[in-house]
Amino acid sequence: MFTAELLRHRTGHHTQWHRHEAGQLCRITTGLMVIETHKGRSVVPAKHIVWVPPGQLHAASSESAIEGCSLYLDSACCSALPGETTLFDADDLTSALFMRLSEQGSEHDPRMLSVLLDELARCARNRYLLPMPADSRLSKVTRHLMQCVDDNHTVEHHARHAGMSVRTFNRRFRAETGMNFVNWRQLARVVRAMEWLAAGKPVGWIALSCGYSSVSAFIAIFRAYTGKTPKQWTLKESHSA
Repeated sequence: MFTAELLRHRTGHHTQWHRHEAGQLCRITTGLMVIETHKGRSVVPAKHIVWVPPGQLHAASSESAIEGCSLYLDSACCSALPGETTLFDADDLTSALFMRLSEQGSEHDPRMLSVLLDELARCARNRYLLPMPADSRLSKVTRHLMQCVDDNHTVEHHARHAGMSVRTFNRRFRAETGMNFVNWRQLARVVRAMEWLAAGKPVGWIALSCGYSSVSAFIAIFRAYTGKTPKQWTLKESHSA
């Protein structure tokens, strides 16, 4: 019904775009991983479980050392899980079930997998997904901003470079991402900051590299999206198991 595979990289890594015939459940115990699909960029912090459905084209990367495990599910087991890449904020019971299954492998009790799938259906789904637009003009802007998160140019500047009026740019951007441009850029910075925090970068350096004029302004935005300060986030992830 499934196979288990340990995940361990002592330094940062990147896998090229690929897909699996099986569905993939992956739990990170140490570090932080990023999953990219054509719909967006998902941050997978420690103690979270990410689901990649069968046939989903995706890439994975990390700027820090990571450890974890993947369960590759036969397609017959996947109907209870979402049809798109999803991040679950797993509770203690769900995490324990995942770990037990990964340890037992082919010797597992089949009922345990059913219980895990039931518990995942009840888990909170996290919002650390940065949606990416399909429009090539908007995609060029968002790819630039992911590479240069300190870019503070106005929406008028980016609309002009996309060859659109500001009104059209804003309308299309919201239609394709579900967010306005300002909030999207804030989330892009938070997502990048999570990666840098996992890699051990200092908060002051991250704030400057994300385009903020003060550390306090960066902390306020980070807490608005995660519910934690960067320090609290780092402590949470380092204590995850």
